[in-house]
Amino acid sequence: MRRPTRGGGRRALVLTACIAALAVAGCGAAPGASPAASAVPAASAEPSAAPSGSAGPAPLATPLPPGAFTFDLPAGWVAVPVTGSHDALLADIRAQNPALAESLAARLANLSGTTTYVAFDASADALKKGDLAMLVVTEVALPADVALQTFATTIKGQVEQLVEGTVDLRQILIASGQAFSLAYRAPLTRPDGKTGAAALTQVLYVLPGRGYVMTFAVPLNRADDYSQAIADIATSFRIRQ
Repeated sequence: MRRPTRGGGRRALVLTACIAALAVAGCGAAPGASPAASAVPAASAEPSAAPSGSAGPAPLATPLPPGAFTFDLPAGWVAVPVTGSHDALLADIRAQNPALAESLAARLANLSGTTTYVAFDASADALKKGDLAMLVVTEVALPADVALQTFATTIKGQVEQLVEGTVDLRQILIASGQAFSLAYRAPLTRPDGKTGAAALTQVLYVLPGRGYVMTFAVPLNRADDYSQAIADIATSFRIRQ
């Protein structure tokens, strides 16, 4: 039987996760956003043979603290502290590419309170071209009985409302187990106030009582260039216990 109160809270949490994640997509290209299922392949791993409605991970003996996970980042990518001062980092980038520094500063200043991990491409090539390719992970509390399929389907629905179109949802395998991914183009407001769009890939994972939303945002014209890096990072996601 459906539980209206719990379902409403669940939808609110998921919507918060989605919108907070989208806020970091400060890497616009041509204005005018439209959904694109092929915008960025989320991961190269094949879907698991397990059915979509299969049971999720077993309950943990001790709840994990926020941020209890790791990624294998490619060369050039760096993780950024979610809290505290970013002045030194931004000053170093500003000396090489002022516009990129301003875009990164805007994204860091608008992180959601549920953000627990941030990383971006700080390679020499990215700094030279001024491309901001970014990963932001948000974690949301969920009722303990919310399964991955439910979490993913709900987020898909919220994203489709945002982009006003259909978004493909794919079941994939990552280091921590089964996950879902979706890829699409999303509108954004640049630091200069102009509108634009970015290619977003979101990878979704669930533990009992907690949902993880990994959001990769890259410039539209670099989506193909970053597809392998996104796949490698996403599939390396591991829970630290």
